[in-house]
Amino acid sequence: MVTFLFANASAQRQTSLYIDDGTGHFSILKATAAGGGGTITFPAGSGTLSFGGGGGCAPPTGSIATFFDNGPHAGYTYSGFSQSYGTGGWSTGAALPVGQEYMASTVVNGKIYVIGGFSGTMNENQIYDPVANSWSAGAVLPVGQPATACGAVNGKIYVLGGGQFPGNNNQIYDPATNSWSTGTVVPDGAEYTTGSVVNGKIYVIGGLFTGDVNQIYDPATDSWSFGANLPVAQSDMVSAVVDGKIYVIGGENGTQNNNQIYDPVANSWSVGAALPVPQYDIACSVIGGKIYVFGGANGTFNNTQIYDPVSDSWSTGVVLPVGGSEIVSATLNGNIYVIGISGDTHIYTPAVRIYYFTAN
Repeated sequence: MVTFLFANASAQRQTSLYIDDGTGHFSILKATAAGGGGTITFPAGSGTLSFGGGGGCAPPTGSIATFFDNGPHAGYTYSGFSQSYGTGGWSTGAALPVGQEYMASTVVNGKIYVIGGFSGTMNENQIYDPVANSWSAGAVLPVGQPATACGAVNGKIYVLGGGQFPGNNNQIYDPATNSWSTGTVVPDGAEYTTGSVVNGKIYVIGGLFTGDVNQIYDPATDSWSFGANLPVAQSDMVSAVVDGKIYVIGGENGTQNNNQIYDPVANSWSVGAALPVPQYDIACSVIGGKIYVFGGANGTFNNTQIYDPVSDSWSTGVVLPVGGSEIVSATLNGNIYVIGISGDTHIYTPAVRIYYFTAN
């Protein structure tokens, strides 16, 4: 919870606050000419603001605005400084009922689906509701699998490949009907791989035996095609999408610090700044255009490494409370949920940044 006391605003100039909740959206609050008074309270990670107290506080105007760090917004002069509240932090959610490793995860309609795994029956379908902070069970995965690729398109979840024979399954879950169906199998099979969704297509990249293959599934036509191969073959890596590009990070093969970037439009690869602490069996999610990489199986297990594609640079965040590998994560409501083999549910909330502006 972050609370900020409004500063005075003169009758000639009107002060505005842009409050960044870490999701890439900025909420606006303006002081009246009278200035003073009022407390702005930002519930961390909720993406909303509560306001009140009179004395110059007004409801949000303009609601959500797009804004780039430390750059001017049209009609305003940047006052020259910003303030950050904290560096981000962790809280704890309800524990995963059945602890697993090598799970898949995705988000549909405000809930997190954690599917499959390497322990027990391997066919769990565990559903987390962050509002209720509770878990429920969905229809089980027909063919239990660990280490699958996973993606959600048009409200359906596609679980592709896996580390248990056969490794080429295409299992489709419909949360609306709580039922499974099948699609065209993965051409080359895929295990210990990664999957990302761009423009309604699922990119299944690399894997233990497929190595450098880039297989593209189109749910609309239930068909597969191939993209340019991954330059450095990898397994046990992660991938994330920012501005239509796929970032494939880490992996068990080679140096374990690769940052390989795929442009689906150009069908070509490039290389980004290397992962500072080489890792595999990690989790990653995106908030505010930045990629957060958690945990890993190499050395220290609790790293939080943050990649900014704009500056092609890495920084560090608050370390994971309980280090882990073979974990999954998902972004929802301005938070990242990191879910581990021991059943831990850790919730990461980025720092809140406040920018000060004065009208011309």
